[in-house]
This record gives sequence, structure tokens and C-alpha cells, in this order.
Amino acid sequence: MALDFATLSPEELLAAESAALAMRALLEAVKTAPHGHGMATLEDVIQDKGFEHLRTMLATAMASHPEAQKKGPAVCPAPAAKMRHSSGVSKRPS
Repeated sequence: MALDFATLSPEELLAAESAALAMRALLEAVKTAPHGHGMATLEDVIQDKGFEHLRTMLATAMASHPEAQKKGPAVCPAPAAKMRHSSGVSKRPS
């Protein structure tokens, strides 16, 4: 499936650019990661650039639809997820 950038909306172009920047950050991280720390380094980049990419898409989608910005109670509130570490070790409070 080829993507024809000439047919993309401004919102889609912003999402594509954001995804490309996130991918560049991953590729740079994989090149410069210390030996034995590749996955941890990539996870750090995903935490930073991957979530930034998702926030950009979310903000763009909300801005494109005025009804999405109406205030009111959540239809189905969801609790915040607990972050999991790839090492499987949970931190204990002091």
C-alpha cells in the first residue's frame, strides 16, 4: 500500500511528519545505544517520542472537531495504567 502524500489532508501530513520524526529518533538511538542497553534505550525513546507522536495526533484530531472539545462527564472513565518496566522489577517506595 503506497501512500500518496499529495492527497493527504493537513492533519494527515502532520501525523506522517510526527511519525517520521519518531522513527528517526529510534534509528539514531539504536545506533548510539551502549552495548547491552539497546532495548532499554529504545524504550526510553518510545516513552518520549512515541507518546509525543500520539499526543500530536490526539490534539490535531480534537482541534479538527469542535464537538470533541465540549466539556462534560466522561462516558466511561478509565483508571490510569500502571507503567511496566522491561526489567520486570517494580520500585518500592522508601
